[in-house]
Amino acid sequence: MLLLAAHMLLLFAGCNDDDNGDSKETLASIVAETVNYSTTTNCITTQGSRGVTYAAVIADQGEEVWCSFALNEQVTEMRGEAGDPVYLYMDQNRTGEDRTARIDLTFSDGYAASFTMTQRSSGSTITYDYERSWGEQPFYLENSDFIYKTYYTTLTTTEYVTGGYKRNYSICYDCEKHVSRWVAYPVHYCYTTPSGGRTDAWSYDPNNQPPAIPREYQQYILKGYGSYGYDRGHMLASATRYNNDATNEMTFYATNMMPQASRFNQGIWGTLEGKEREWGPDRQKIDGKFINYDTLYVVTGTHFATDKTIDNQNGPIAVPSHCWKVMLRQRSNENRQISEFGADELKAIGFLFTNDTAGAGMSLREAACTVREIEELTGFTFFRNLDPEVAETVKSRMDYSDWPGL
Repeated sequence: MLLLAAHMLLLFAGCNDDDNGDSKETLASIVAETVNYSTTTNCITTQGSRGVTYAAVIADQGEEVWCSFALNEQVTEMRGEAGDPVYLYMDQNRTGEDRTARIDLTFSDGYAASFTMTQRSSGSTITYDYERSWGEQPFYLENSDFIYKTYYTTLTTTEYVTGGYKRNYSICYDCEKHVSRWVAYPVHYCYTTPSGGRTDAWSYDPNNQPPAIPREYQQYILKGYGSYGYDRGHMLASATRYNNDATNEMTFYATNMMPQASRFNQGIWGTLEGKEREWGPDRQKIDGKFINYDTLYVVTGTHFATDKTIDNQNGPIAVPSHCWKVMLRQRSNENRQISEFGADELKAIGFLFTNDTAGAGMSLREAACTVREIEELTGFTFFRNLDPEVAETVKSRMDYSDWPGL
């Protein structure tokens, strides 16, 4: 199967950003000025005071129309409100030459911005840049079966939680196996409060956020897996996204599910998910206001040492032989981006289980390992937003005492 990766690059910063006021500076920025030849989505982020609008136009893209504001349509002009993202959809560049598109934005308060996006020539590769505050993001691996995607949500605001439009989680989805290789996400109070509930909204990814993952490549999960002894296992746990129903519903997408042995999923794996929330950020009340510190950065993933599959309406689903997590957190509550910390200011840990009865019988301490060991097993490289020397040190060590309850 030939399915080139559609890279949805990354937008907004962490949950401590205050983006809910009525009065804001008007700004716009493009996620990636240069994209790979196979990249088919990009985005311009906008912000501004309530009531400010914008007009966007693809002013120049050469003789061939290859860039649009709409999927599968040639739309070169659009309007929106400040705060709304401007999605860009591109054809893959199958030519031997780089090509550029100029996108102009004019805001109703007089602010204007112009961006030139370059799409590289066929067969070339680039190194992607990420928002440095997204500590959970792994490096991307080029694979014709992988689709990379980030889901976004609007969180509810309370007196001690800053809501707004945020990332929910990112995935590396394997269309051939019908399972995500990894799901990366932050654990923070803004996602878990106010306390909502489990929606059980089992569904396909509705593809209302790019890039599209064709339904035939997703698991049919509306009725479970049948009599195989496997649960529809969340990679990002439902209880880690209780801010509101819409945010929780995204955790029930087929792209967030993996077949997990029932005893394992309902036992030690659930225990680890609870610990994950416990190890998340602290919340303190200062001068009568709640202040939320820090973020726990998590990647949950699958490994396939066997070719086991289970039947499914949309085709066989690969059963992971192993399920794993890696976690990263700063040691103290300081409001700095994760990329600004040194190795002695950070702690990391990995967990590796077999997806079977033996895995169900493991303790958290038995499953604990270094992040480097997970990298060696899976081939993925984690925490790309750390300085390389810092990352090398942090991922190669693990201290039980850093993680209460092990």
